Amino acid sequence: MPGSRERVLKAFAHEEPDRTPLFEIFCAFHPIYWDICGRNPATDAALHWDALAQGISWEELVELEAQAIFQIHKFFDMDIVHSRMNRPRELERPAKTGPKRWRLGETEYVYDEKTHLVRPAVAQPYSHRLEEEETRKRLMEWEPTSLAPIPEENFYVYRRVREMAQANGFDWLFMAEVNAGTGVAFYPPFLFVWMVTEPDLFRRWVEMEKVKNFALTVEYLRRGHEIVAIGGDVSCDKGPFISPQHYREFILPVIQEHAALVHKHGALAVYTSDGNHWPIKEDFFFNSGVDGYKEVDQAAGMTWPRLIEEGIDRRLCILGNTDARYTLCLGTPEQVKREVRESLDYGRLSPGGHILHNSHSVHEDVRVENYYAVIEAYREYFGLEPLPR
Repeated sequence: MPGSRERVLKAFAHEEPDRTPLFEIFCAFHPIYWDICGRNPATDAALHWDALAQGISWEELVELEAQAIFQIHKFFDMDIVHSRMNRPRELERPAKTGPKRWRLGETEYVYDEKTHLVRPAVAQPYSHRLEEEETRKRLMEWEPTSLAPIPEENFYVYRRVREMAQANGFDWLFMAEVNAGTGVAFYPPFLFVWMVTEPDLFRRWVEMEKVKNFALTVEYLRRGHEIVAIGGDVSCDKGPFISPQHYREFILPVIQEHAALVHKHGALAVYTSDGNHWPIKEDFFFNSGVDGYKEVDQAAGMTWPRLIEEGIDRRLCILGNTDARYTLCLGTPEQVKREVRESLDYGRLSPGGHILHNSHSVHEDVRVENYYAVIEAYREYFGLEPLPR
């Protein structure tokens, strides 16, 4: 059967599967969709904004998105599908103002020919002080029991992809991704200040994020997601954004609780974070309670040889480690293939299991030909038929 639940579960159970499982995150509107799914409002950012301006219905748009996700995972013969809630029914409607130009509210947007994405025509100003004041007010008004229910239709795309997979004999696992206030890289500056000067206020903010996102995690789990990527970026190339002491005090307890919640529902927890985690190795890898490690950032020093030397590969399933920062963006297809083969060699020797995955995703800077090279190298390695082009 295409796709293999057994293959993935064996990797996480530290058993040898028939071949290394395959997983990828395909960012919206990447040109890699175009050969496989065609160009439509779900795969092309300019057509997407035009369709919104012209009044496309919510039903048509989310169905197109589900079809695109199904088709790309089917084409590349994936084992895991990265899943997220789809857009709410109330679509924001831009006004078209010119060729590949739109206005939404007071902001002008343009199509970026380099990234194939739509972005503000002028960089938007950002007031740290204004956001800090709004966040303080929100925290003072927040009650843990004030969560609004999530509309069932927000999971439409996931349900449709799962239905299509079952109807066509694809035995895929589905991975949700939920950051419960632990993605330190995305903190506004005032949160770092609060951590030191107002730790109780910072804890209240983390608690607010935790309550909301733990509830979301349960919603994913009860709908059949079997893997949850937790954590979020906590480090950069030079190490963690916060001290190991602050990580242990503020972040680690939430990660441990989140992993325990996932395990309580019989699912797997994967820590997902770019960056250099060696200064927090014991807590990040061994004390967090997670089953796997995703976004393995070899450009930041998280290389296979070091993972082996430090014993990470004996404890956790490694989801990686093709470099999506340099090799996939700037390298040649042959360089990509060489890196994939090397990763597969290391992975098959890893007692903790290995799932082939980029160090981040197929994002806007990843060359289409280079991702095809990933799959070509993978299929050659395991003696599979080449994909049609």
